[in-house]
Amino acid sequence: MPGTGAIRDDELEDAELVRRAQSELPYRVGAFEALMRRHGSRIVGLCRRFARNPADAQDLAQEVMVRVFFELPRFRGESAVTTWLWRIAANLAVDHQRRIDARPAEVADAERACGDYPDPRSSLSAIEAKIDAERLLQALSGEDRLIVLLRLSLELEFGEIAGVLGMGLSAVKMRYARALDKLRALVAQPGKRGEGGVVA
Repeated sequence: MPGTGAIRDDELEDAELVRRAQSELPYRVGAFEALMRRHGSRIVGLCRRFARNPADAQDLAQEVMVRVFFELPRFRGESAVTTWLWRIAANLAVDHQRRIDARPAEVADAERACGDYPDPRSSLSAIEAKIDAERLLQALSGEDRLIVLLRLSLELEFGEIAGVLGMGLSAVKMRYARALDKLRALVAQPGKRGEGGVVA
């Protein structure tokens, strides 16, 4: 409130929000909610780009936020809060992909077919472009897809991605370059279709 001298949560640095959340949780959630308001949309966006359908994306984002809630009291501040958040999201996304890959193909195909229908006001070409991009990303391994998404969607630096994934900087750069090469090769061969309609 103006004039009261109170500091609004959205004006605090991440480190201060974390400190407050650690002292409040699990009984009060004000600072935690402020932290999620600040970073939640990027977490949800990453999950949407990583998951194969909207329902999986929502489940994954919820799982990330629940994990953050329970792990936040143990966060030691050895890395930036955002690096820690992306590490949790990355680990859960890779685990999620492993669970998806372990499902029988018929179940995965049915789930993709039952995804949300696009808004009829959207142009057909925009819908087709989005579907093609999602199919291309699905052709990458889980970790390579995550590296591409962290770089392009969240605009993280390679050093940050290395910290999030617990990999060496050169390994991240190499995998990113190889993933982009694979995507370029797939785009260059539009006539070839692989399993599930993914360009192969």
